[in-house]
Amino acid sequence: NTVDIDCEPKMRAFELIEQQNPLDRVYLDHPRFGRETVGEYLDRHKIPVNPDGTITLYHGKPKSTRFNELRDGSYLTDSKEDAEFFAARDRGLSPDKIEVLTLTLSPDQINPGMGITLNGSYRLENK
Repeated sequence: NTVDIDCEPKMRAFELIEQQNPLDRVYLDHPRFGRETVGEYLDRHKIPVNPDGTITLYHGKPKSTRFNELRDGSYLTDSKEDAEFFAARDRGLSPDKIEVLTLTLSPDQINPGMGITLNGSYRLENK
């Protein structure tokens, strides 16, 4: 005896998941605080989404450091000034010793919350 298994519905569901808008990804689903998507977070914080669906965010680092990758969980901001301020404050440096990196990220590359952090590592070019 043979059993025919129809895999087509699973394939269709997988294709739908692949086509889902990353702004619709739910990052918070909490019984007390409620549910929020990445897109709703960006709207609430007035962070614009570029026409191609990416988001421009910033990360500050000491000019003296040389690395070619930001690590998972690195903090990001929506303004150059904030990135410079937080990087200087957290390290006890003056702002003139801070370099601000401009990152163009997809919604899947960020984790919103109390602040925005990097979801996974991010390779820097020419840094």
